[in-house]
Amino acid sequence: MIRQDLPFSSYPLAMCNDGTQANYYHQPGQSHGKILLSLQGGGTCDSVESCNARCEKTDLCTAQTDQELEIQQPADRQAQDPFHDYWHVQVHYCSSDTWSGTRAASEETGGYNFYGKHIFDAVAKDLSENFNLLETTHIVLTGGSAGAQGVVFLCDDFAEWVLSQNPDIDVRCMPDAPEFFPPEVYTEGCYTRDPSYQNYLTHFWGRVEDTSCLKFAHENGVENVGELCGLTANFASFISTPLLILSSHEDSAFTHIFGCEPRPGTPEHDEFRTDWMMAHSTLVLEMMAEFPEIAFFAPNCRIHGVGSHQEILVTEDESGEEVNVRTFISHWLAGDGHTHIHANDDITRDNPTCDTVY
Repeated sequence: MIRQDLPFSSYPLAMCNDGTQANYYHQPGQSHGKILLSLQGGGTCDSVESCNARCEKTDLCTAQTDQELEIQQPADRQAQDPFHDYWHVQVHYCSSDTWSGTRAASEETGGYNFYGKHIFDAVAKDLSENFNLLETTHIVLTGGSAGAQGVVFLCDDFAEWVLSQNPDIDVRCMPDAPEFFPPEVYTEGCYTRDPSYQNYLTHFWGRVEDTSCLKFAHENGVENVGELCGLTANFASFISTPLLILSSHEDSAFTHIFGCEPRPGTPEHDEFRTDWMMAHSTLVLEMMAEFPEIAFFAPNCRIHGVGSHQEILVTEDESGEEVNVRTFISHWLAGDGHTHIHANDDITRDNPTCDTVY
């Protein structure tokens, strides 16, 4: 994949945390009808101190310098890849704000820009001007972890922008491990579940959430807007673009980050695990019942991110077929985006195909 820079003269707001100009990578040549647009993940920082620590030890606060990016995949996986005939784009994550920030550097931010939303908007515009984004037939916006959370924040606004210029494009969103977790399951004193935390993030990053959710919150006098519109589990129902959520019943990152899980091996941890998985499964079942057009692939595994665990098998609810994530995505892509398709693992049974050791 080849690096594409976003020059300041054209995109003055496409800046990383440290003020360098953001960039992205794409396959050589032009798109050929279908585009897979992937947002890189990599966590966040939520204070000047945590941003200082993050930016000292990662490359996720600054622009990439490598001219080319090589992504290797075994030949057998290439043949089964549901996106084998898509033109691939990968956007480097350098804003630490789940692709949602619009806040300029200041003393209060420690001198860091939080411009994730501006970076994505610049990438979309650059792809349309230089790589025929708006002349394609299919676009799938995807990402993992922080990239997945960015997908759900950006999904409807991006789709609306694309379709306003070419209504014939099939636009879909596929977040892999967004913040779709049971908000009510956490240990006492877990600071990320403080009622004010999501509103704090909105302020610290200048975060812009899903437009439909914000409109609903305004019209209905919702007081804790950040909690409603900042977590995928709370606002996914507002997304109207065809959506496939990949989310494991026991997310190995979110149980720690948003659950502050007890120390593994203790009776308290065993009880916490049970409560978390039951609540996550209930969330999925409730969404499936009320919004069946949202597709779910939810294995009963302790993993963070489903796409990299290709051999996990889950039974499709509608067909009764046992499928891996590649096959499930292929079935979703073959439908019209609103076809009811779900694979929700039974939490009362161990899934022998989970390839992550607990």
